[in-house]
Amino acid sequence: MSRVEIILGDDGSIKSEAFDFKGATCEAATQFLDELFGDADEVEHKTEYYLRNKNTDFICDSDWCG
Repeated sequence: MSRVEIILGDDGSIKSEAFDFKGATCEAATQFLDELFGDADEVEHKTEYYLRNKNTDFICDSDWCG
């Protein structure tokens, strides 16, 4: 089962981690956080991000992919 964990730091920082997602589906699942708190200062992709999802033909990390 896919899930997103949100960690609130004592200093007011917010960190999220997505589990059991393949491909860029994690970005769709965590988009609400960007809408609530603004874009993340730092994004780190796990190995699963680079795996293909049956609904995704390819993974593109660039703006030029459309």
